[in-house]
Amino acid sequence: MPLTASNSLPDPPAAAFDALVGGGVARRELDRGGRFLRWLEAGSAAPAVVFETGIGSPSTTWAVVFAALAPDHRVLAYDRAGYGASDPAAVSLDGQLADLIAVAESAGPEPCVLVGHSWGGLLVQLAAWRRPDLVAGLVLVDPSHESLWLRPPEPAAVREWARYSDPAAPPRADPRSADVSSSAEELDREVARGASDDPAVRALLLDAGRWYLATDEQLRMHLDEFPMVLHHLDELADRRRTAVWPKVPVVTLTATKGRPPLYVPPVLAAQEQLAAVAGGRHVVVPDSGHHIHVDRPDLVIRSIRDVC
Repeated sequence: MPLTASNSLPDPPAAAFDALVGGGVARRELDRGGRFLRWLEAGSAAPAVVFETGIGSPSTTWAVVFAALAPDHRVLAYDRAGYGASDPAAVSLDGQLADLIAVAESAGPEPCVLVGHSWGGLLVQLAAWRRPDLVAGLVLVDPSHESLWLRPPEPAAVREWARYSDPAAPPRADPRSADVSSSAEELDREVARGASDDPAVRALLLDAGRWYLATDEQLRMHLDEFPMVLHHLDELADRRRTAVWPKVPVVTLTATKGRPPLYVPPVLAAQEQLAAVAGGRHVVVPDSGHHIHVDRPDLVIRSIRDVC
């Protein structure tokens, strides 16, 4: 699996991250049998820190955390297949897990710290269970838990998003695509506002966010990833029951702001249990919404430094 540098693509995310870091950000790629995974990278010190996003989230959501850690660590903001700069692939649980493990291997030779948000938080757990030798620590940022999706607070909304897009139709004809675009635009604005007071840097981040939904393949990934996860909930629960946790530091951050009140207790209970089983620490963040790394990047940065 050769690792190469990629300089052939117009790259708004690279420009935005480079402006925040102050230079030295590179686009890297990994050949997965003719399909390329790509990420932004800066710094060189071990342990490396690999960021894994949630469903529908661009890697630009890690901008502030990435920039803060780059002077002291090798940092990699990774695009899953079909997102951002990475080539599309059939969306599957085992495919996403294998890709993440391949990126973690490339971050070596020493074990790395895996930092995952939402669905990315569950993916990095799966990677740690599968390949504990690659992991120096875990930071789980409001991670998904399969038990919570089995009992969602708004079942009708979940059912609407549980179907795959029609492969014979353009994804922009899917009525859900408007919701994807509006949610992405709102998140992009939050990222830009929180990352910098410089209008030029904010503009770069907004351009970078729009770049994540520029193609039909990217939009289809946004539409099809959630149903893929829903169709694997029982398998995810089975994997958790048989999981052997690596003996590494684990920090779980759980947001409560904006959640339906009846949903908060089961969320906290699931994450408390996760922390207990993993032998880690659970931190409740009452003043943040789901994207803690955007609302409270200071807590995420501190947690990563603690794990490192």
